[in-house]
This record gives sequence, structure tokens and C-alpha cells, in this order.
Amino acid sequence: MTDLPNRNVRQHRVSENRGKFTSGTSIEQRPTTVNQRLAFGHWEVDTVLSSRSESRSCLVTFVERKTRLLWAIKAPNRTAKALNTAFGKFMGAFGPQVKSITVDHGKAFANYQALEQDYQIKVYFCHPYSPWERGSNEYFNRRLRWFFPKKTNFSQVTTDEILAALELINQRPLKIHHQQTAIERFRACSD
Repeated sequence: MTDLPNRNVRQHRVSENRGKFTSGTSIEQRPTTVNQRLAFGHWEVDTVLSSRSESRSCLVTFVERKTRLLWAIKAPNRTAKALNTAFGKFMGAFGPQVKSITVDHGKAFANYQALEQDYQIKVYFCHPYSPWERGSNEYFNRRLRWFFPKKTNFSQVTTDEILAALELINQRPLKIHHQQTAIERFRACSD
């Protein structure tokens, strides 16, 4: 037994850092009016993935914090380049109504400086392993899963199918809005 290599020697394990980065503005620095949902135009952003064995395609989801409006755009993968392309489409539709976004520290958001510079918005980052800091996004991603269950291959989902699901979700009366829909609240805030 004593002839075995490394007996009584502790192995130093390297922590896994691939796919993560640590820079960016923390959610702790986000203004109180945004945290309390008093200000309009502040969005939470995340991705909803295809089945792992099926495809790398995903949906990039956006939820406006005050009104709870959900939007989603299909992306071919979760790279920073694909996310920036999806974000460009999102800004084409919602540009004037976007003041900040809150994201996690996934590698898809590694190129956040380009978003801040190109669109003059602020990007805030949640703490690692803290999905509740983007609670609206997590909640509405689960609603999207009603239409696109876990095994869904998003490369086979059409834009029309995504838009139909978004319309049904955004047209549901919300108790938090006294039975108004997210679309009604969004239109009232954006006028």
C-alpha cells in the first residue's frame, strides 16, 4: 500500500472556470426604482435551451420588470455572437423602451460591453447561482415551457409558433396587475 503513488499526498483540484466570467456591474448597484419595479424599461434576459442531445438552438427571453411583458427570439446557439445578434433584433423592436438589462454570468453575456456601448444601456449581473434575482424571467420561462417542453428542439420551432405562444402568455390577465394583461400595462407605460 505504501508503494502506491501519491499516498498521503493531498491532490490540488483546479476549480472549473470555463464558461464564466467575473466582470461587470453587480445587481447590488442597480437603482432602487428598478429593484422595486417603479421604473419602466428595465428588462431581465435569459436563455431557454433545446434538449441537450437534439440541438444547440435556444430562445433568448426578455421580460420587462414593471409590466411583465415577455418577448423571445430564437438563436442558433448560446455564444456571445449569437446573443448579440438576437439582442440587435430585440432592440430593433423595443429600443426606446430599453434602459437596462439584468443577466446572469453565463458566457453568452461575456460581450456585454458591446451592448452597453452600442445601445447606451446599462447591464447588471446577478450573483452566481441566484436565479431568484431574475425572478420574473424564471417565472415566464416556465410559462414558455408550457408550449415548448424540455425535449423541444428549437431549431425546428418556427417564428410563428414562438409569436403565438408569446401572445397567449402576454394576453393572460395577471393578478399583480389587477387582472390587466402584460400587453395592456406595457402599452400604457410606453405611450
